[in-house]
Amino acid sequence: MKKIKFLGLLTAAALLASCSGDDDSVQRSDITITSLTGLERLGTNAEYQAWITVDGQDISLGRFTDVNVPKSFSAPTSQITSATKFKISVEKSTGDSPEISNSIILSGNFGGNSASLNSKEGIGDFVGSSGVFTLQTPTDSNANNEQSGVYFFNATNGTAGLDLPTLPAGWKYEGWVTVPNASGEMKNLSTGKFTRTNTTDETSRFGGPLADPNFPGEDFLDTGLLALAYNINVEPNLISKRVFISIEPADDNDLNTPFFLQPLSGTANNGVRPNINTMGLNTGSLPEGRVVY
Repeated sequence: MKKIKFLGLLTAAALLASCSGDDDSVQRSDITITSLTGLERLGTNAEYQAWITVDGQDISLGRFTDVNVPKSFSAPTSQITSATKFKISVEKSTGDSPEISNSIILSGNFGGNSASLNSKEGIGDFVGSSGVFTLQTPTDSNANNEQSGVYFFNATNGTAGLDLPTLPAGWKYEGWVTVPNASGEMKNLSTGKFTRTNTTDETSRFGGPLADPNFPGEDFLDTGLLALAYNINVEPNLISKRVFISIEPADDNDLNTPFFLQPLSGTANNGVRPNINTMGLNTGSLPEGRVVY
């Protein structure tokens, strides 16, 4: 009986070795990101993930955190040569979902054995985008603190101040202003996330008792909350301060750190009221890359 059991174990081991040999015999090839510009290392809660699309299905190649190139991934040769698209997504560092997120930051179609990567399909085409903002504090009745609020609208004609493409489901816009706190440290204050430019944004943290206008923006009037969150003890003066728009992954809830995609930026001036300011287009903040196999 013992001999029979032993022979059975040997047979099972041989079968396992045979299966393992079959797996090892699958031909594999490398696919390499040869150039990557405009990407920055993510925070501790997110990672990049590379994918190829084969027969309409997104297949993971692996995750990475640094943005140094060249960067190679290994996959079955049959999958690589059949791939029609290469993508890089932003994923939560926890969970490791087998499904690609909606936050696709770079993608490109293969032509031969290479693909040029850009953000147009995953995020949008920002050529021709523009913006203005107005310094104003509509959530209180004090006419002497207009320099402490910023809204992305044109006060001259009451229209939306941002001309931006509609973002895919995986992304949201967020407004910001950079001001010093009581210690002289420069702090980025969020004015709120939004997906539409002609309605209020998602948050109103520091405003007064009156209703927000139907445009993204924020009044920075609650000095108690400002002191607690940023060590800012007075209503900040936004004149001469940088005001900008970022593009954020939709599930990023960080209201203190702007994502590095920042297509529009401007500086508040000392002009006569209403203080309307023009924002410049910063297409250099949008990433590009190239991949070959």
